[in-house]
Amino acid sequence: MNWKVSWNKNFYDYKKLIRNYKENNTNNIINQSKGRAKMVKLPQINDYVYVSCDKKKIMKCIIISNFIIGDEENQDPYNIGNPRLHATNNTYLKMQILEVYDDPKPTFKGCQRTWSKYKDT
Repeated sequence: MNWKVSWNKNFYDYKKLIRNYKENNTNNIINQSKGRAKMVKLPQINDYVYVSCDKKKIMKCIIISNFIIGDEENQDPYNIGNPRLHATNNTYLKMQILEVYDDPKPTFKGCQRTWSKYKDT
């Protein structure tokens, strides 16, 4: 299954994350909060995730873990400001960056929910 994850540019420094990824390709594992919404269907290992931020499709990832309960996600160096209310449930999973889009077009709007199903067209 494919998913879309929506990031808020005011709360997550996605440009710094992309810059660090490009400069040091070993930094390709990121934590992603579950968010506060109730989810009937959960993302699974090997599902693809397309990340939306600032109305742009900025990267493609693959899920490499199930959801984990712990505070590691809150220590993410790309978080801007605290507390991040959607991350206060300390539930996150790990994603591996597969591709960063160098010239993202501003046509990939996010959602109010952190996670949503995505049908790639």
